[in-house]
Amino acid sequence: MQILSRVTLTFGVIILIAAALLLGKDVIDINQLHAVANANRSTNFPSPLNTVLITAVLAVIGGFLTGLGLGMPARRNRTPNPH
Repeated sequence: MQILSRVTLTFGVIILIAAALLLGKDVIDINQLHAVANANRSTNFPSPLNTVLITAVLAVIGGFLTGLGLGMPARRNRTPNPH
């Protein structure tokens, strides 16, 4: 269980970092779209909706895996139970 716990924790943290980076990119994209809308220009900018949804899903999965990895027992007791 120790290996599975560490692997799950590692994947969870990696996914959380990726979600944080995507969230920062989303903030920049949304600010650009807002600036374009205020300037009354008709320029084709992609909608950030899909990226925001992907970021939310990655954050949920990353948080779940991180919590699961932290909640798993780190070491298994190999001594037999006398009862």
